Amino acid sequence: MARANLPGEEAPHELSGVVIGWKHRAFARNIHLTVQSTSKSRPTPEAVDTHHLLMTRNQAMLLANYLMRATGQELPPRKRTFWQRLFG
Repeated sequence: MARANLPGEEAPHELSGVVIGWKHRAFARNIHLTVQSTSKSRPTPEAVDTHHLLMTRNQAMLLANYLMRATGQELPPRKRTFWQRLFG
């Protein structure tokens, strides 16, 4: 669960909402994930929360694997390389 500390607040509070967008980019050896969410049924630009997460590539792979399994999807089969086709 995501938790955040706001300035002047001692105890963290739980963040919840619906993901409405996300993007990622490579950052050194890590992944910078930006997630946009809202708790409103009809979000306005000021009701959108943006969360910046920095994760290792291993954490990103574990998250991707979990999401693939949770949705019942599978990775497409890997293409055989030139050497695999040649030496069979």
